[in-house]
Amino acid sequence: MTDHKSLKMHQEARRITEKEHIETILSEACVATVCFHDEPYPYSVAMNYGYEWKDRLIFYFHMGIEGHRIELIKKNPLVSLSVFQWLDRHGYHSYKNETHDYRSVHAYGKAEIVGPDQEEEFLHGLSLLQTNNHRPAVKKLTEVMKNELFILKITVDFVTAKAQYPLDGPEEAKIPENF
Repeated sequence: MTDHKSLKMHQEARRITEKEHIETILSEACVATVCFHDEPYPYSVAMNYGYEWKDRLIFYFHMGIEGHRIELIKKNPLVSLSVFQWLDRHGYHSYKNETHDYRSVHAYGKAEIVGPDQEEEFLHGLSLLQTNNHRPAVKKLTEVMKNELFILKITVDFVTAKAQYPLDGPEEAKIPENF
């Protein structure tokens, strides 16, 4: 079994380890690709997310109350996810002698389903998702939420991140827009 915490990157100097830098990347993006265990191939789905990082990094997603993801989580709740930002500078001014730029975050953790019967956590997760996607927080359950939605909660065991070039400070965690 792979020990993801000890894997080395090809460009180790580009690894981002600072929580503040990783949170900046997460706050700038709004879509994560979540990968579930399936046979013969992993099952991946792009999903909008919200997150919080107090003691541990936790992601929240919304999904329907039935479907393949739910069956896969029941079989094996271990998942991975990726968040990334990409900027093509081709034809524009380069930055740090680069013609493109990226930031990525990869997380490994355990998925669980939060139903509307767990109202406080359900609304908390959905509100984080909403605000991360520039929408108002949710104050109360609607009939649609009660009957059609689950919250997918992923508690992260390990997170890693990378950038196009080593970051000199927290201000560089956000992709520069000056091109």
